[in-house]
Amino acid sequence: MQGTKDLTKGPIRRQLFNLAMPIMGTSFIQMAYSITDMIWVGRLGSEAVAAIGAVGILTWMTSSISLLNKVGSEVSVGQSIGAQNPENARTYAPHNVTISLLIACVWGMILFIFADQIISFYKLETSIASNASSYLRIISTAFPFYFLSMAFTGIYNASGQSKIPFLISGTGLIVNMILDPIFILGFG
Repeated sequence: MQGTKDLTKGPIRRQLFNLAMPIMGTSFIQMAYSITDMIWVGRLGSEAVAAIGAVGILTWMTSSISLLNKVGSEVSVGQSIGAQNPENARTYAPHNVTISLLIACVWGMILFIFADQIISFYKLETSIASNASSYLRIISTAFPFYFLSMAFTGIYNASGQSKIPFLISGTGLIVNMILDPIFILGFG
């Protein structure tokens, strides 16, 4: 595969450091997304925060499910590259992307269709439950993009190019910080 880094050449500590730092930075950026969103949503009031908090466990579950395919991408593509078999890596990468999309669509549809029933487990006040269901439906439509992002991150990490997902996530965080007040406070 083009652009892959041979992590078996050079000092192992430096290779691991150069691979791991952007991965850890990407994780930090993903946490910063949530903090930034909550800061702006907090200005809408406690009911809005409660609605998002109620959906929080489902977004964590979604992240965990997306990590299954991300790790699968990293393992299958990484082992192929390590075995000097780029043809297998080229075969596994699109398969992981396809599987990621399928899982995202099925999981997103389940949460979209059954949002009211899922949120009803919390026994929330009617207005909070209504907002939580709406929020769950809105974010579930974005799951294919999130799952694809995780699959591509796994493929890039497996090829030793962990800086690319870091730069993309960093750019996304900056855009998020700019657009959050516009969409949350401007458009409600």
